[in-house]
Amino acid sequence: MAFDWNETFRSLNTGLPDDIARLKAAGYYTEAIARIDARLAEDWTVTQNGPNREANPAPQGVKAQRMALLAQREMMRRMPAEYPYTEAEAVARMQSLVRDFTPKEFRALDLAGRVDWRFVEGEKHYQARFAETLLDTDPAYGVRRLAPEPDGSAARARRRAVHQKMVETGSASARITVEAGIGMTDAAFAQALAKAKAEGRDTVHVRAWLPLAAACDAQSDIVVDQLSEPPAHIAPEDAPQRTVFWEADLAENHRFTLRYSYTQTARYADPLGFVPDPVQPDFDTAEEAPHIVFTPYLRALAAQLTRGVTNPAEKAKRIYDYITLNVHYHYQPAYFVLEDIPTRCAADRRGDCGIMALTFITLCRIAGIPARWQSGLSVGPGKCGCHDWAMFYIAPRGWMYADCSYGGSMARAGEEELRRHYFGSLDPGRMVANRAFEAPFDPPMAGFRADPYDNQTGEIEADGVGLYRGQVETTKETLRYEEQ
Repeated sequence: MAFDWNETFRSLNTGLPDDIARLKAAGYYTEAIARIDARLAEDWTVTQNGPNREANPAPQGVKAQRMALLAQREMMRRMPAEYPYTEAEAVARMQSLVRDFTPKEFRALDLAGRVDWRFVEGEKHYQARFAETLLDTDPAYGVRRLAPEPDGSAARARRRAVHQKMVETGSASARITVEAGIGMTDAAFAQALAKAKAEGRDTVHVRAWLPLAAACDAQSDIVVDQLSEPPAHIAPEDAPQRTVFWEADLAENHRFTLRYSYTQTARYADPLGFVPDPVQPDFDTAEEAPHIVFTPYLRALAAQLTRGVTNPAEKAKRIYDYITLNVHYHYQPAYFVLEDIPTRCAADRRGDCGIMALTFITLCRIAGIPARWQSGLSVGPGKCGCHDWAMFYIAPRGWMYADCSYGGSMARAGEEELRRHYFGSLDPGRMVANRAFEAPFDPPMAGFRADPYDNQTGEIEADGVGLYRGQVETTKETLRYEEQ
């Protein structure tokens, strides 16, 4: 079996040697990678098939650090693409989007911690979507947009109507059809084909995965309507990260597509509307490295938030309130390059939907409340976007939901009733493909995934090498959304 490079992330918390850690913090990625390569070459051979040593295997602790070095090396290779803008370029970006924006204004935002940055080769560089964060979450910039601001009032009105229906009838359902596609860009395929021909081959061996609706309590009547060609495998309906998988030797670039339909049913739940059992279960309460980790900061925060509370549902609500009322929405770099996500979110008080979900899950688990991941798409009429949320368990009611990102956006809009809705309940505008964080595909992807933790738009590899960003083209579209 081929070495699964994504498994190296499970050792990420082992950390870096001091010299490499200092270089990474200063953004000297080229030198840091060179030092990693030197350490790996000391007594191991690292090939596309993974790290190998002929004799005298290193002790487990040393092996764990070597696995961490492999992950960190690839993280640093990808980091510059996640932080592409110098200060001058970032100012120019804002000036192209916001009326009368000035360099002085940008420096004030930077000083206030409003824009995400890292050092890249010793120079401050700014995150690829920093401007979108400011425009989409700060009304002061919304009114200065040079392009018209999207009007969210109709979407909120639909959410209020759905909430009212769920309160009155107990649930709301929709029949949904989604179409998705994935392929290599022409430039990436041309490069891969040239490499293959240099090695004496006329084709590129391509493996591709697209997420597919999975069976769960909220999702039923799943039908695969159309495929671009017969797949090599369709994962079982209960797969932790369900996918359709293709494998082909291609002489010309090709796109893989999938269309599927399903029924999504959202049920209304009030987590505080019942008396919990005196003894609660302990499943889904453990750590799962590298991100669901009970760090000292998170332990202290969980203790502070739940002090004096015995009802587990009230504990979960305090955690939800903390995140939705204190964590500011920020578009993020690829999760591939991030470390210790929940601690950073809680300390910096910023994140996106998945980062908020992981923080909620980790704090709940510290408090003894079972919690787990769920993700896929947020769908609706003319809408199809990536989304993550959390589940938590209170006996005797069972599993309920917490969508901290939607809750936070409702808080920003002054919709307190809707903010409370997303503690316990969701809405039918979902597609659930993933019910575990950092789960392997079926069959597994051996090359580094674009996202080693989640899967919302699909993954593709060419001759065993995982592709990402400008090497991949993906699409997703809601073709039908019929409320029932």
